[in-house]
Amino acid sequence: MAVLAELPPELVFHIISFLTRNIILDKDILRGFYRSEEPESLLDLPSINALAQANAVFHRTFNQSLYHACASVEPLGKLALLSAVQHQLESAVEKLVAAGVDLDSEFYFQYNACGVLHVAAGMGYRPMVVKLLGMHGAEMQARVHARRGLNRWTALDYAARLGHLETARILAPIPRPRLDGGPPSDPDPVRAHREYLSVALIHAVKGRGGNREIAEYLVSEGADVFKNLNGTPLYHAAATKNVGLVQFLLDAGANPNLHDNDCIPLFNATCHRNLDIVQALLLGGADIHVKNRNSLNVLSCCTDVESLRFFLARGVDPNVAEPSGDTPLHHACGAEEAEFAQTSVELLLEFGAATVDKPGRRGFTPVDIAIREGYTEIVELLEPLVQNPELKMKIASWWEET
Repeated sequence: MAVLAELPPELVFHIISFLTRNIILDKDILRGFYRSEEPESLLDLPSINALAQANAVFHRTFNQSLYHACASVEPLGKLALLSAVQHQLESAVEKLVAAGVDLDSEFYFQYNACGVLHVAAGMGYRPMVVKLLGMHGAEMQARVHARRGLNRWTALDYAARLGHLETARILAPIPRPRLDGGPPSDPDPVRAHREYLSVALIHAVKGRGGNREIAEYLVSEGADVFKNLNGTPLYHAAATKNVGLVQFLLDAGANPNLHDNDCIPLFNATCHRNLDIVQALLLGGADIHVKNRNSLNVLSCCTDVESLRFFLARGVDPNVAEPSGDTPLHHACGAEEAEFAQTSVELLLEFGAATVDKPGRRGFTPVDIAIREGYTEIVELLEPLVQNPELKMKIASWWEET
């Protein structure tokens, strides 16, 4: 090693440049590179880095050269930049960018294409976010508001979705950029900023069980509780177990009856068996008899006996029919789990279901569906209620066959 240290630095680096290893790059995180199982021969950076730590001469020789080596191989440079951000190595990020690695490189993070600012925000690395904002210089606002990838998430969206309040506090106040020194890209900057915050609010309530703290902060900054992005914030919060978040949104003015198409908060809470949230929504003014665009009421969302009994006991119609003719009794007879199917049918009959003979989708009655599923106990329950002679004969024939 002493002999190697005596050589000129340029020659030393040239010699160690032959130190390579075959690597299968993880291109699942590299935007613009196709997946390949074929290894690529690249500089053996871990070994070279270990050699650089051997003595001060090697460290001085290799330090900056390694950054330039990363910049000379695009995928390697991108991975080095990502690693530096993920390990919060601010000086390494500076050196990589100074050597020529593109600060706007794209990666896949949380299954979406994004930049390193988005990655740092999503990981909650506040100091790194501040560092990257400074490095972007005049382009900082554009990078903050950039909606990248198919999901079109901003850095604030990542921070809100993944529960990083302090990072959100850094990003939320930053306004939209101006175009060519002129007016903001949206002629109404207040509206544009409200939209920016409102989308982040949706992410705050959807991510990791719903984050009330971030939701409260964003609303205090101007986020709109009526924003609809495949459902309102209240609709998305209804799918969580976070009753406090739902109550906050209701207290902030969210309308439990505001919905688009089938994004009904009461339905979402029911589908997720969140009876506490169902009760909070009803106390907040939700219409228990609301129907979706297919004329279905909330009984269509009940996947457990407790919820079904809750709504039936409060007067929800067990005979409501959708355009196909199917009713709650049709759906109950076709439930996958036999015990739930039988208990549901018993409850529906107890509370006045009277569609035993009613044809639904493809002309099937509830009895037809129970026969198809092989639910003998349900057929026994329904048979005494059948009035249609043909259906009675069908049941009799089925009993003979079984």
